[in-house]
Amino acid sequence: MSQYPVQDYNYYLYQYQAAQWQGIMGTLMGVAMLVAMAAWAFSQVKKAFKGEEVKFPL
Repeated sequence: MSQYPVQDYNYYLYQYQAAQWQGIMGTLMGVAMLVAMAAWAFSQVKKAFKGEEVKFPL
């Protein structure tokens, strides 16, 4: 009768913390970029309603 090492089948939290933090940071960066782009877009709309010239970067 053979027994397998117990550590091969126990998964600890520290093994997955790097992936967890990468996911959290990626999500936060994505949300920050979305907020920044929305603020820029709303500022362009505000300028357009005031009658100022609006130049798009494309």
